[in-house]
Amino acid sequence: MRIAVIGASGWLGGAVAREALARGHEVTAVGRDEAKLRAIEGAEIAVADVDDDESLRRAVAGHDVVVSSVTDRVSADRSIIPRTARTLLRVLPTAGVGRLAVVGGGGSLEAEPGVRGIDRPDFPEQYRAEAEGQAEALDVLRNADTEVEWTYLSPPPHHLVPGEKTGTYRVQAGDTPLVDERGESRITAGDFAAALVDEIENDGFARRRFTAAY
Repeated sequence: MRIAVIGASGWLGGAVAREALARGHEVTAVGRDEAKLRAIEGAEIAVADVDDDESLRRAVAGHDVVVSSVTDRVSADRSIIPRTARTLLRVLPTAGVGRLAVVGGGGSLEAEPGVRGIDRPDFPEQYRAEAEGQAEALDVLRNADTEVEWTYLSPPPHHLVPGEKTGTYRVQAGDTPLVDERGESRITAGDFAAALVDEIENDGFARRRFTAAY
């Protein structure tokens, strides 16, 4: 498959790009900083801006799936995340791309029935803007009248940690986090990336949010 990864210079986008390459897929690393994108060995490079429809269209045309791994923790600009979702739903059909896989957030998963993690007062303030942006992007996807077949992968609400792939993770659809026998929810970046590439290959959660954890 041909997979374009927007935000491949980030730690999660990079993990997804490398996992896809390791499985033999053709990967295009898409972003604004060409030097950083070249760190993804074996990937093609496409310089594009998510706020420029035409550059984005050129970058993703001809691919089977686009992965969006976009965030902005530095400036806390939460609007870039839902704005990118809207842009991709508009641009992908004109580029001949029918599928979108989004690296989403875990803060909008329910901490208890009907209460999202980001709605609780103990949610870490330094992650709030990003989590709210990710939640808004999910709403954009769910409410869109679109021909794009999207999926949205949420990590555990708090414990997405650096680490290699183990292959022992579980996945499920819905708005509730996966927990282990101790009530804990965690996953490494390597396994998170593997779960997303699994979905790209198997297409089991079309037009749904799913989550992955141990």
